[in-house]
Amino acid sequence: MSLPSTADVVVVGSGIIGAAAAAAAAGRGGRVVLLDKEDGPAREASGRAQGSLRVQGRHDAEVPLAREALELWARAAEEGDFELVTGGNLYLRTSDEELPVLRRLVEQAHRAGLHSVELLDAERTRELVPSATGPLLGAMWSPMDAHCQPRKGTEHYVRRAGRAGAHLAYGVKVTRLLQTRGRITGVDSTAGPVHADAVVVAAGVWAPYLAKTVGLKVPIMPVVMSELETEPMKPLFSQTIRAFGFGARQRPCGRVVVSAGLNAKVSHGVSLSDLHGLRYWLPRAISFRENLRLTIDTRRILEQLRRRSSLSMALVPHRSPEPQIDRPLVDGSLVRLATVIPELRDAKAARYWAGLVDMTPDGLPIIDGAAGPQGLTVIAGLSGHGFTLGPVLGEIAADLSLDGKTSRPIDAFRLYRYSAGQIDRPEMMV
Repeated sequence: MSLPSTADVVVVGSGIIGAAAAAAAAGRGGRVVLLDKEDGPAREASGRAQGSLRVQGRHDAEVPLAREALELWARAAEEGDFELVTGGNLYLRTSDEELPVLRRLVEQAHRAGLHSVELLDAERTRELVPSATGPLLGAMWSPMDAHCQPRKGTEHYVRRAGRAGAHLAYGVKVTRLLQTRGRITGVDSTAGPVHADAVVVAAGVWAPYLAKTVGLKVPIMPVVMSELETEPMKPLFSQTIRAFGFGARQRPCGRVVVSAGLNAKVSHGVSLSDLHGLRYWLPRAISFRENLRLTIDTRRILEQLRRRSSLSMALVPHRSPEPQIDRPLVDGSLVRLATVIPELRDAKAARYWAGLVDMTPDGLPIIDGAAGPQGLTVIAGLSGHGFTLGPVLGEIAADLSLDGKTSRPIDAFRLYRYSAGQIDRPEMMV
């Protein structure tokens, strides 16, 4: 494949962040090259997300970005159809023990200015979701939230990038970042080098491998989250639903997407790469030990030993294999969902999938244009709740790449927070 020899900005990864970054930078007149090792956009985490677009239930620092992102999603929906539904978000309460958690989240939302977020009793919850005739005690409600089909949403931004003049190249693996005297000078790839003054690394779970080529440590743990989608059902709810043990949204076509919900169990294959940033990970691993299913990834360990490196770019596959799906987990989530919405008892799963999620030690994303060589922007570690933020993260990436700064609040997401010991209590698994 022939690539341009030069660009203003190279974006690595065409998930929602990379796609939005390419669209934003090209839309401002930048010469942009978007590279992805997969055969098309949204083939990894973004295309496998649940598709919830929520402001509710976030860390205070994320709320301003999420609010702007929702506005950007709404504007984007005026240009094309990616199944955007603004139906709000409900955190259902099914036991008394959950009430303190939801109260804390409501207080957190109000501190962040989300005064429309409120606690509902069972009667008011059923007014919003008449199909929820099963046992429930109430809910936390946010009317502003939405959902969409994630692959279609990502593809929308890829098309926008292409229309703005970005060069899109798939099946091209970036093998290293290029730098000279502390400044980024481009990337090398399986299709040759591209020289540029700015590079955006939006490579998800593979970001630490690429960052290491310029000596930058990015603490990310890949975990696997599983989901299923049912055959079409009659319209039952327009909201996104989250609860302890299940989560769901219903697409306009009637299919119901089901996840494992709040504090879901996730899987992680332990290898030598886990030694990087282990001291940051231990508090989170201890806090969420009941939610983390660990296995020994023997094949990967042997390959790491053969390469004499745990973060060599040679360990990054040219095409990522399908993650192992935890069908019993999401089958059980569908059963729990059907206790609240009984009309789903006869729902049949039409497909299952799993995605690799780039978790950080504190559950907050890494957004940094000042770590590593000048001209490098790293956006990674979205921790399973970052699809919403994609459009605004794209704008931030364009700010940092073209202007060297951004007016949007990102200090809480700088990479140096780990080495400086500025890590908050780990965020709840979502």
